[in-house]
Amino acid sequence: DPQENNLTIDMWKYSDSDQVKNLIKKIEKINLSGDAIEILNVALLTNAYPPKNLDKNLEFTNFKINYLIKREDTSLIKNFLLKNESINNNKIVKFYLDYYLKNGNLDESCKLFSKLKFKTTNDYIDKFKIYCLIKLKKNEDAQIYFDLKKEQGFEDKFFESKFNYLMGYSDKSTTEISEKSVLNFHLSHITTKNFNYTANEKTPKFIWKYLSSNNLLENIKEIDLEDAKKIITLEKATHEKNYSEKELLQLYKRFDFSLSQLLDVNNLYNKLPNFQARAILYQRLLLSDEPINKVNLAMKMKSLFKKDNIENAFVIELSNILK
Repeated sequence: DPQENNLTIDMWKYSDSDQVKNLIKKIEKINLSGDAIEILNVALLTNAYPPKNLDKNLEFTNFKINYLIKREDTSLIKNFLLKNESINNNKIVKFYLDYYLKNGNLDESCKLFSKLKFKTTNDYIDKFKIYCLIKLKKNEDAQIYFDLKKEQGFEDKFFESKFNYLMGYSDKSTTEISEKSVLNFHLSHITTKNFNYTANEKTPKFIWKYLSSNNLLENIKEIDLEDAKKIITLEKATHEKNYSEKELLQLYKRFDFSLSQLLDVNNLYNKLPNFQARAILYQRLLLSDEPINKVNLAMKMKSLFKKDNIENAFVIELSNILK
């Protein structure tokens, strides 16, 4: 509400649309400080008419939506959706639904449908709604909604096979796994007996997140330490926050180094492949009592992560070590 911050619904009335466009382009390219984000939230999300001539093609509205998605502030997104149901918001609704599903909180995704009263013509959102109705044991409602979609020409063989299984029309679990979307992958998981999926360097990020959130990633004890490609893939996944730092460090502890190698770590680590070098540095760090040695080893690890452009794989644990 404009009054919350002593603003008015005409706050953009005298703004130059070209200047606003240029500012938007600059903002999209930079990382904002916390204070700047708070100010921008107020400027963008206050209920007001858009700058003159700027929103003919929904440019201003789309910028708001893209900004919210980039921030991943789901509380703010939910508030925005509840107060802007008239906006064509399929993109941001899909983001919200997918965000909670891939993070292992399906209930939060499904709750959105009970709060929003908008009508959608988006097949993905409709499929999600049908699935949520089944999840809530409202099978009759799910069937009615599904039939309406079919009357409108909806066709999706993958979804239909999963629908039939979940509704109890077929007692055979399906084996087809789809990576097309978060919902498809989730349906693949819950309808496949003895579901088994091994992620690799080509696996989409959302699947890594889903696997991690649902404890479906490969057991650390079963990972082949001779498989360099696999280790590097896990390091990259950790950098992208789709794999736990603690799990990665536990994996490093499995490498078998001799006592002489550990004692000569400063001369040896540069001669090893980077993933092995990080492992031996971490093992030596755990054996060190001197704070100076711990810090030096940790910073060498950090440098190696940075060298491979995966520095975010060693942030939380580095902070813990330094503390």
